[in-house]
Amino acid sequence: MSRGRSSAYWAGNRYADPNAEPIPSAPLEALPGRVAERFRVLRTGLLALTDVAEHVRFMGESWRWAWEYGVGNRKLCWVHFVRDQLSVTFTLGEGEEDRLSRAGRVAAVIAGAIAEGQKTGPVKWCWLDLEDQRAVDAFLRVAARKAEWLAERPRPQRSSRAKPRRAGDDDE
Repeated sequence: MSRGRSSAYWAGNRYADPNAEPIPSAPLEALPGRVAERFRVLRTGLLALTDVAEHVRFMGESWRWAWEYGVGNRKLCWVHFVRDQLSVTFTLGEGEEDRLSRAGRVAAVIAGAIAEGQKTGPVKWCWLDLEDQRAVDAFLRVAARKAEWLAERPRPQRSSRAKPRRAGDDDE
């Protein structure tokens, strides 16, 4: 799994040109049949989750173009297309990792991605190669849980601004 974090790996991103934004469905046409089908299932599953939206974003020189899925401004995962492979990066906060472990056994591919994840502050960044349909299905189960957890938290709100007092608004 460490190859998922090397610059040589990311150099093979199918969508590398920062000036050529791919359309969201581009991988369905560009990838070989089985990989395209796994992306179709993954994409359909993610978009079926409550309030999850898809954005294609240029994520810098390392990741280049990635498909980002989130609930509001909270990120669920990023999908990558490197050569003819499909992979996903997802984050888990400390509370989410604990909650996932208490929820019961997770698939071995998910446990491995979490164990090998890189911790940055309170967040663990996990990478997973979606090399077969079982990996896609296992990830969708985790994504569904995380989407539920994101929906439980109140959305950040701006504080209301104090209204200026007008002449004649005195309480006297």
